[in-house]
This record gives sequence, C-alpha cells and structure tokens, in this order.
Amino acid sequence: MKSARKKIIIVDDNVSYLSVVRILLKPYYEVYPTPSASKLFRILEKFIPDLVLLDVNMPDMSGFEVISKLKENPRYKDIPVIFLTAKDDEVSAANGLELGAADYVTKPFYGPLLLKRISNILLIERQKRELHTSNLTITDLREKLENQES
Repeated sequence: MKSARKKIIIVDDNVSYLSVVRILLKPYYEVYPTPSASKLFRILEKFIPDLVLLDVNMPDMSGFEVISKLKENPRYKDIPVIFLTAKDDEVSAANGLELGAADYVTKPFYGPLLLKRISNILLIERQKRELHTSNLTITDLREKLENQES
C-alpha cells in the first residue's frame, strides 16, 4: 500500500517565492501555499501538516512570532518548521533554531538541496514517531510481564 503524500504548508508574503516553492515541491508533496500567518492558523484548524516552511519577514506577524505561537500550543508544537527566508544573518538563524525550528534555509535557495533538507527532516520525524511507538510497546510488554510475575 502506498503511503499518503506528506502535507507541507508554505508561508511567505512574497507571491513569487510561494509559486517557485510550490512548483518545486508539488511533484513530491501536497503543498498548501499561504501568504500570511493568519491564513496559516486558519489552515491549521482544518488539518495538521507534516511540515511548515516559514518566512521570517512578513507584515502581519513575523516568522519568529509564528513559531513561538506554534510551539506554545500543544496541538501544533510537534510540527517541524523550516525557516525559508532572505534574512541571512547568523543571529537570526541562531534565534530561529533556538525557537525550535528544525532548519534555517536562506533565499535564494538551491532547489535540490531544499528538497533534501525537507526529506531529511521528514525522515527524522518519522523515526521519532516509530521510536515513540516502540517505547510504548516495550513499556506495555514490561508491565504485562511484571503483572504475570506478581
């Protein structure tokens, strides 16, 4: 059985970048471009994506404010975020990672490298879920064994 395509939301107020990134990702992922943070939060009410690509400089709410809001909400805190931004100074990159971003990619970007970084983040997230499931199974088995011995 073929697994469902991963869902990625792109948040960027620059329509050109939204279009370029959508075209790059569309062959591999379900892509949801949105021009603002407020629209991102409306989309999140409908479904939880596998990843968010997030610009830093946006008019209604900065990417740093968005990730902070995501990470403080239990429903959204585990969504991996990759900053995709023209803000290319080390302090901003460090700040983005400190706020919980999985990666920080600067514009202009190299398409194949962005695809690989996304793929790597999604693989890590899948492995984290599998490890969590395995740990729950081991804990359950341990409890069953302990109850049998009692």
